[in-house]
Amino acid sequence: MGILLLLLSTLMWSFVGILVKATSFSIDSYTITFLRFAIGVIFLLLFLFLSGRKLNISWKSKWIWFGALGKIVNYLFENYGVSVGYAYEQILVSPFLTIFMLLLSIFYFKERATLWAWISATLCILGVIIISWNGMPISQLLEFDLFLTLVFALSAFGASFHFMAQKVLIDKMGAIDMNLSIFLWCSLLTTLPLPTQFTYSGEMSGVTVIAITGLGLITGISFIIYSKALQRVSFLVAGILVNTSVLFTLLWSWLFYNEPITLYVILGSVLFLIGMSLLSIPQPRRAKYKSTA
Repeated sequence: MGILLLLLSTLMWSFVGILVKATSFSIDSYTITFLRFAIGVIFLLLFLFLSGRKLNISWKSKWIWFGALGKIVNYLFENYGVSVGYAYEQILVSPFLTIFMLLLSIFYFKERATLWAWISATLCILGVIIISWNGMPISQLLEFDLFLTLVFALSAFGASFHFMAQKVLIDKMGAIDMNLSIFLWCSLLTTLPLPTQFTYSGEMSGVTVIAITGLGLITGISFIIYSKALQRVSFLVAGILVNTSVLFTLLWSWLFYNEPITLYVILGSVLFLIGMSLLSIPQPRRAKYKSTA
C-alpha cells in the first residue's frame, strides 16, 4: 500500500509542468500561483471535513511564515518558467533543490555531508548544465536559456525554505495542519497584488478549468499522500521513487505537447536522477570501539 501511495504522489507531481502549461494559455503565471494555493486550500478543507478532523490554523510560529514565503517564491518562478519555456524544463527545479537542501543541511542543521552527498550534488550540477546547453550555440544559450535556468534555480531556492520549515515544524504539529496553515497564508498573501497582476487571454476552455483544478488538487492532497506513504516504506525507497517523477514529466511533455526531448535533455536527466538517488542511499555508520587498555 505504501508503494502505491508513493507512486500516486510521484505521478501527481509529474503532471505539474503540463498542467501549468495548459493553464498559461488562458491566464498569467501569477494568477496560476494564486489559484494553485486557493484551490489547494479548498481541497484540504474538504479533506478535513470528510475525515471529521478539527480545523487548526497556526500563524504564531515564524517557520509557518518562512514556509509560506518560500512556497510562494517556488510557485511564482516555477509557473513563470513553464509559461514562457517548455513544460519539461520544470524538471530543473529538482536538481537545484537537491543542491540547496544539501547546503542548508550543512550550514543550518549542522549535518555532516558525506562523499556521496558531494558526488550527488556534482552529478546534479552536470545534469543542469547539459539540459540548459541542449546543444545550442553559445550566443543563443546566453540569450534565453541561462535566464530560464536562473528562474528555475530561484524556484528551487524557495522550495528549499519550504521543506526546511516543514522539517522544523513536523515535530510540533501534524502534516495536515502544517500544510493547511502554510497554504492558507500563501493564498492570502498572493491575493494582495492579484488585481494588478491578473491577465486573461479571453480563451478560458474546459481544459483550462481541468488543469487549474488539477494543480489545486496536487497542491492540497499530494503532500498528505506522500506523508502517509513515508509511514509505510523506507526513506530510501521513497527517495528513489520520487525522483522518477522527472522521467514521467519528460514523457507527458512529449506526449501532450510534442516538446523536443533531445539526447542532451535525456542525458542531463539521467545524470541528476542518479545524483538524487545517490543522496537517498543511507551510508553505513562507522563502528565505535572502546579502548580496553
